[in-house]
Amino acid sequence: MRRFALSLILPIAFAGAGAVLAQSTVQEAKEDGKNFATDMRANDALVPSETMRDQVPGYQGTDLPQSSYFDDPDKLVADAGAQASSNEAFSVTTDANDTRPQFDAQEILDTTRRATEIEANPDTYLQGEQMGGQAGSCTPLPPGGGNVSYYEATCNYGAKLDEVPRTCTSTLNVSVENRTLYYYHMSTIGPYVDPDSMADEIAAGTCKPVGTASYCGTMAEYGSTAAGSCNRDFGNQLLQVMECSVQASVVGNHMFSFSNPNAVYPVISRTTGQHWFKVDNAAPVVTTNKVNGCTALENNSQCVAQSAEVCTDSEPQTRIINGVPVTQPCWAWQTNYTCNEITQGNDCGELDDKPECTYVRDECIDDEDDPDYTPGACKVSQKVYRCPVPTTATDDPKQYVCGNDVYCINGDCETIEREASTEFKDALVALHALGQAGEEFDEENFTVFSGERDTCHKPVFGLVNCCAGKTSGLLTAGAGAAAIAGGPTAIAALATPFLTMFLCSTDEKMLDIKDRMGFCHKVGTYCSSSVLGICKTKRTAYCCFESKLSRILQEQGRIQLNKPWGKPKKEQCLGFTIDEFSRLDLSVMDFTEVYSEFVDAAKLPDEVSTLSEIQDEIQDYYDIHTSQ
Repeated sequence: MRRFALSLILPIAFAGAGAVLAQSTVQEAKEDGKNFATDMRANDALVPSETMRDQVPGYQGTDLPQSSYFDDPDKLVADAGAQASSNEAFSVTTDANDTRPQFDAQEILDTTRRATEIEANPDTYLQGEQMGGQAGSCTPLPPGGGNVSYYEATCNYGAKLDEVPRTCTSTLNVSVENRTLYYYHMSTIGPYVDPDSMADEIAAGTCKPVGTASYCGTMAEYGSTAAGSCNRDFGNQLLQVMECSVQASVVGNHMFSFSNPNAVYPVISRTTGQHWFKVDNAAPVVTTNKVNGCTALENNSQCVAQSAEVCTDSEPQTRIINGVPVTQPCWAWQTNYTCNEITQGNDCGELDDKPECTYVRDECIDDEDDPDYTPGACKVSQKVYRCPVPTTATDDPKQYVCGNDVYCINGDCETIEREASTEFKDALVALHALGQAGEEFDEENFTVFSGERDTCHKPVFGLVNCCAGKTSGLLTAGAGAAAIAGGPTAIAALATPFLTMFLCSTDEKMLDIKDRMGFCHKVGTYCSSSVLGICKTKRTAYCCFESKLSRILQEQGRIQLNKPWGKPKKEQCLGFTIDEFSRLDLSVMDFTEVYSEFVDAAKLPDEVSTLSEIQDEIQDYYDIHTSQ
């Protein structure tokens, strides 16, 4: 009955809803939908009864541990985030830097192909084996493709700091003023200019005293007659000769007139008919002013002068200015600056276009120690790609499976034991990790498989790259060791060719060789030089070891010990303590990279078992001496 009722209600309801949507806004339609759902939930006819719930498979009621999340989805997100850091499954599936071994399908097929061919036709490769211990014959194995190695290549994108040349010019501004000079007689009494009337010109500097004259002897110039007692009464009266570069607005002193107490002397010179008694054409005034056109660059903290200013205009030295010849040793100067300017850069085009290279991750390389560093706002990033190491054809000896490796007598067969390689033992000796001298053992500080920190540099967005990595292929341990022993010349000859062209240091060339020998672990890249918080030069840090085997032990041992590498800027490549070394499970380590270097692929060295024995002996020695 309920099922029948529901079948009647739903078509009607949805038909009605469709009609509403046809003539309503989206928001109105949403509200109608919510109201419809609310009505349906309130309809008891549509709610399953307790009897019906019991018939639902797996139904456990509504009182579940997860019910607290029904009305609080944000709590679900918060609880999940709190548990994510300690959840192994979460970290494995989300870790962008997952270092677990990865295998290429083609590598696996190539590795097993020769074994499959031998299995399909064993007589071809074991022919000659006979009963009774008779010598057999050796058949070459089918050629192998070799193990494909990879290296990390990087490129950059983000803020780019360019050093841009800038030039500014300063010029000499010369003005010439032709002047006329006017001369006045000035005194506090008598028929002369009143000093108070010339006060403004004196203050402005356009009038100045240039000498004195006879008080009594000069009166006639202005139409006055000196009394006979003038020299006796006014002989010490000061009469100044004033030189003015402009015509001064002056008046005379007060006259002694009973009829007109306010009368003043006219101070009109009989010679000129003016207040001044003489006029001269003075020598022109030359004014020089250096106009600095470099102020903006001088005040820019991101600009640095490359040299002192240089004269750019000195011929001719004498020039005519306003009809007057003016001589100056230089008329203009130039200064060169180098300024930092921020643009956007991206040099990832070449790697993006390489189909053999696979994008791995992005990394921010901002310098956290830079005063302008802004957390959370990455200015310069690098893309990391995984690229195959180039390989070249070699003349390595052929590899064989020999029938005379197996001798059978009366049905009992015995395999010839072959001597294992001594590479690992030699590496341990070189590391001072082993030896018979117990006095060298430091119970507190002794470590094994220590590495050496090496770095190389590359300007961000620059052509120079002293961190070539394995771009020019791998090297054998013998070739690399011979070059290192040969000194700088031999190192430069074997290192990646463009390192020498870029004038990379000898240490960087040596790092290139050791990395191509497989002795180095790349820790990471960090910013070594920045301006305004923008990285200009980056360095890549490596931990290099005495052998490829030592490097593999460090890489895989750190994973077992949960001992991650430090930050690239600070990692010091410390070795394992004896306690750490004793806790390593060597049986699960992958030494395939070491095995691939042995000439005879039909046999494998017993170095792993040797390593286990050495490990046990060290632990025994440690236990004995620490218990005393």
